[in-house]
Amino acid sequence: MSLAASRRMFLKQTVLLGAGTLLASLAGGCAPKTTAPAAPVAEAPKKEEPKAAPKGQLELRFMDRGDAIGEASRHFSRVFEEENPNITVKNESTGWGDLTTKVATMVAGDTMADVAFQHSPLMLPELGAKGVWLNLEPLGDRDGIDWDIYYPFALDAVSLGPNGELVAGPESLHMGQNVCGWNKEMLEGMGFGTPREDMTLPEFVELCVKIQGEMPETGFATHMGNSLWDMEALSRTFGGYLTSRDRTQCGFSLDKTQDALRWHYDMVNTHKVIPGRDQILENQRSMFYGEMLAIVFNSPNNMWVGFEESVAGKFSLDSCQMPHGGGLSIGTTPSVNAYVVWAKSKLADEAWALVRMLTSADAGVWMATNQNIGAGSTVEAWNDPKVWEVNPIHEHCAKHWNTLTSETAGVIPAPLNTRRAEMHDYFNNEWAAILFGDNPYDQANVDRLQNELQEIMDKPLP
Repeated sequence: MSLAASRRMFLKQTVLLGAGTLLASLAGGCAPKTTAPAAPVAEAPKKEEPKAAPKGQLELRFMDRGDAIGEASRHFSRVFEEENPNITVKNESTGWGDLTTKVATMVAGDTMADVAFQHSPLMLPELGAKGVWLNLEPLGDRDGIDWDIYYPFALDAVSLGPNGELVAGPESLHMGQNVCGWNKEMLEGMGFGTPREDMTLPEFVELCVKIQGEMPETGFATHMGNSLWDMEALSRTFGGYLTSRDRTQCGFSLDKTQDALRWHYDMVNTHKVIPGRDQILENQRSMFYGEMLAIVFNSPNNMWVGFEESVAGKFSLDSCQMPHGGGLSIGTTPSVNAYVVWAKSKLADEAWALVRMLTSADAGVWMATNQNIGAGSTVEAWNDPKVWEVNPIHEHCAKHWNTLTSETAGVIPAPLNTRRAEMHDYFNNEWAAILFGDNPYDQANVDRLQNELQEIMDKPLP
């Protein structure tokens, strides 16, 4: 069964059998042929010392994300051991920074773990394009997996092998910094109304100007980040792009992209409802928690995780998808936490079974209801009533995502030649210089950025 085939059977299989039975079904199969932004800050968990596997047991090495968001990985590692008593999962918890550097070193030295956390697109493209990770599609097809349990654009976001192979199992999904959240009590008290999905952007600007008049001296009506990641989603909302669908062309100078960037520029410099560089007090989150921002744009994970603990009842969060009335659409930048299997692993079947558990609907529901993070990448988990009850912000996200297809969703904001860091760094520095007045916003600078960004995208694979 291929990724394009009917995908509903595996969902029932996962629920009915559990990972232990699924692993037993793998044991008799032959091994498949292998193919040759600032990170979110999370509280560090208590260190768990890895234990060596008892004699006669298999030891599966798992380089998990070593912070609070990685707690789900460690929880399901223990569940996996319970359901597979002949396997010990050795968790090698690794910080975000080391996951971006240490993995490549371990791969080069042939000391890589069997399973590892990788983020798409912040980590996965570079090594994925070099054939380092196992192509998971043949294993799933062999086992009769119904790939339709996952949102298709989540699978697209990890189909980053040398020839577009599926090289990771998708876990926590978000679609960009396009969720609009606000201080419910603050806006209700002002009486001007609240953002709505069907609101036009001129109407939204008018609302923000009214709110700005009621904010404290160092407060602002709203905030939207100015990185390439943020501006990619905004550009796509206007019908433009910074990264084309084939990820080979830069669209910075396109009229619709410039409409989006000019709108953002005016929000900062003309309407003055978004703080400038010197007016941002620490970061968006601290200003919002401190009631110095009324409305923020971000991903559901970044907006919701830790919110209740941080505000301690001072106010409540309400949210909707980004206002896009008047013929616009919500620009999306698919991104997932993901799990890869090292192509040289001697325990490929066992590693694959662990990845299946980590990316299952059950795991997604557990993450959302126990940690308030995204409900994995399965359609079932994101639409689970328990998930919506615990995480109201997830409901409108799921309802929007349910309407998207691979063709209507965006692509990851990373060039095909995998030079993501180079492209993002250049854009972030140069756009900030224009946005905050260091360089003029004129045609000469528009043309210069367009040419420089395209030159980066035209370079060969590193």
